[in-house]
Amino acid sequence: MNKNSNLKLRTIVFTGLFAALVCVLTMLHIPTNNGGYIHVGDSLIYLSSMLLPFPCGMIAGGIGGGLSDLLSGSPEYVIPTFVIKVLNSLVIYIIAKRSQKIINVRSVIAAVLSGLITIFGYYFTAVILWGGFKAQLATIPGNIFQAVGSAVIFIVLGLAFDSAKIKDKLKFISK
Repeated sequence: MNKNSNLKLRTIVFTGLFAALVCVLTMLHIPTNNGGYIHVGDSLIYLSSMLLPFPCGMIAGGIGGGLSDLLSGSPEYVIPTFVIKVLNSLVIYIIAKRSQKIINVRSVIAAVLSGLITIFGYYFTAVILWGGFKAQLATIPGNIFQAVGSAVIFIVLGLAFDSAKIKDKLKFISK
């Protein structure tokens, strides 16, 4: 196996690993009173987007999030979740990826903007699936809590990864 194919294999393996982590950590959720739930899967989407080369974080986030909906009995959310999670990751790539550290001003701003995509993405998904612009406003508080929680967990994990210099240790993935 030559160096280039070894690099591709490592990238595929880490992308699959992050997709599995996103799926499992999204499935391990706390239900909210509006029929939604809160989870830490989004923080892994942000983290994978900072560690993996483009577009691997998008693939991990979209597949992991979509699979969690499918395996949790919400197949109507698979496609919207895939799109929302790909957009979450894309924001991280566009705004924050070029940094040497995982946590910095740009990555925090990107996590906040990504959270807004989650909040409004799932609001409009609920409107399309279940109807009623006003009725679906009840989904927003839970999604705000979800977005803030994911950003906080991303920051905590990112600071720990920065302290351990994980991004430098994983450079073998993205050369």
